[in-house]
Amino acid sequence: MEKAIYIVFSATPTGMGGIIRRATRNRYNHVSLSLSRDIHKMYTFARLHRDIPLYGGFVVESILRYQSFTGAARVKICRVEVPEPQLTCLHNYLERLWNEREEYIYNTPAALASLLHLRPAISKAYTCVTFVQEVLARFRLAGVRESDSPTVRALERRLAPYVIYEGSAPAAAGDWGEDTYPVQTTTRYAFYTTARHFGRLALRVLEGIA
Repeated sequence: MEKAIYIVFSATPTGMGGIIRRATRNRYNHVSLSLSRDIHKMYTFARLHRDIPLYGGFVVESILRYQSFTGAARVKICRVEVPEPQLTCLHNYLERLWNEREEYIYNTPAALASLLHLRPAISKAYTCVTFVQEVLARFRLAGVRESDSPTVRALERRLAPYVIYEGSAPAAAGDWGEDTYPVQTTTRYAFYTTARHFGRLALRVLEGIA
C-alpha cells in the first residue's frame, strides 16, 4: 500500500465546468482524491450521470470522465504523504462512505455559496471541495482545516508545496468500474432524480433549523 494520497484538481471539459471557471476566474473547477498515482480511480462529490448535471452525490470517478468530451481535461496533481495508521483509517472511511453512498448527496447550495466564501452546512451533503477538505482535516494532513475557505482556489494555495504534475489528464484505457457517468438515462428519470435531490436538500435544511 502506497503511503500517500493524491489530490487532483481538474478543469472538467463540461459546460457547467466552464461556467464555474468563468465565474471564479480560476483555472480549475473540480477536485478529487485518489489513492494511486495514476489517478485512474478518484473519490469525490459530483454529478452521477453525464446527462443530469444537477443530480449528484458521492462518486468513484473513472479517469475516463476526463476524456469523455472533445480534448482531455487539464489536471494538477498533488501528492500528500500519509502515515500508515492514518492511511488504513482513511481507506476504511472511504469504504464506509461508499457503502452508505445513498445517504450522501451533493451540497448544491454550498456550491453556489462558495462564490461568496460561505459554507452552508447540510447533513451528509458535500461539494467536491468540502469533501476533500474534510478528509484532509479529519486525518490532519497538509495543514488543512475544515474552517478553511471552501473554494478550489484556496485549497490549491494550501497544497501548492505538494504539486507533482500539471498538464493534460493521463491517458486511460479499460472500463468505467463503479462510475455510472456514461449511463444513458431518460428525461423522466432525469426530472425525477433532480426533483428528489432538491427535495432531500430542502428536507435536511428544515431538519437542521428545527
